[in-house]
Amino acid sequence: MKTIALKEKTFQVLQELKRKQKAGSFDELITNLVVKPSIPDSMRGSLKGKGKPFTYKEREEMWRERI
Repeated sequence: MKTIALKEKTFQVLQELKRKQKAGSFDELITNLVVKPSIPDSMRGSLKGKGKPFTYKEREEMWRERI
């Protein structure tokens, strides 16, 4: 078990979030926040898994499709 220091306002925000998410503990809450992806897969669309920058040709094709 470890202890962390928080400002009072941060603690209050975490308490409220814990209540809203019905988390059993702060450990559960923080784990859910850290493990949960920040962008849902449904919002990633065709970019899902794109780990490198777009090439000039890819950018050109995307813009051509929008016009």
